[in-house]
Parts: sequence; C-alpha cells; structure tokens
Amino acid sequence: MGDVRKGALLDIRDLRVRFGAVEAVRGVSLGVDEGEVLGLVGESGSGKSAMALAIMGLLPPTAEVAGKMLWRRAAGGTEVDLLRQTPEQMRQIRGREIAIIFQEPMTALNPVMTEGRQVAECAEAHAMRLTGREAKRKAIAAMEEVSIPNAAERYGDNPHQFSGG
Repeated sequence: MGDVRKGALLDIRDLRVRFGAVEAVRGVSLGVDEGEVLGLVGESGSGKSAMALAIMGLLPPTAEVAGKMLWRRAAGGTEVDLLRQTPEQMRQIRGREIAIIFQEPMTALNPVMTEGRQVAECAEAHAMRLTGREAKRKAIAAMEEVSIPNAAERYGDNPHQFSGG
C-alpha cells in the first residue's frame, strides 16, 4: 500500500493474522488520518473482519497477530501500539476511542429496542454522568453525523425500519 503516513491517527504496519496454518491477513500496512474514512473491500474470507477484530483486540487467544498498530490517543496525542496493550488498557480504548460496527444488523441490533435508544445506550456506557436527555441528544447528533435523514424523527424507529445495507 506504499508508505504509511507518519502521524496518522491509526498507523498499521505489516499486520499479519494467523489462525493455525491459515494466514488470514498478510502484511497489511495503512494509515488513517483524523476525519478520514477508509473502506475495505474484498471477497468473503479475504481478511477484512480479521483485521478489524485485530485492531479492536477482539481476536480469540488462538490467533497469532504480528506487526504494529499504532494508535494516536485522543488524550494528549500520545501514540501506543495496540498489539502491546493489556486487556484492561484495550477496554479503556475500545468504545471510547475506537469502535467497530458489525455488518449484520439482524444479529448486531436488538430488534425490539429503537435504533435511537441503542445509540443512546452506547453514549451512556461511555460517558460519565450522562442523563437520559443528554444521551438522546448525543444519539441524535451521532445519527445526523452519519447522514441519517430526519434523525430526530428516526430516533424512535426499530432496526427493521432501517435499510439492511
């Protein structure tokens, strides 16, 4: 992928993920700057999910992960290698600084809880002393940020009322 940008928010260098004899990710290097969006495209089984789970520190203990995944922390801009963090350190980063949105909405979302409430629940889980009203406001703002039209009105919609794509 060429040279990785120094000072990127996420700087992955020569990432390799192996499950026994199967090499799921082979030498991926990339950089993502703050405010930038990166899309990964590939066939089923090409390693996209393995890479995302490696970044999040969510691979099973049987996975072998090598390379560097440098993350520039929001607090103070210090850089840490995500592969060298303890499980507790990763819990502090995961959800507050780095998040993953799983692709399959039928298994990732509670079908009887509104979309807005599920987003608000995430805000409550990761912010200190957030009232229900503040969580709802943050959820609507997050929905607007990802271009959901009429976010305030859609807050009360259930997952099946949103597109599955």
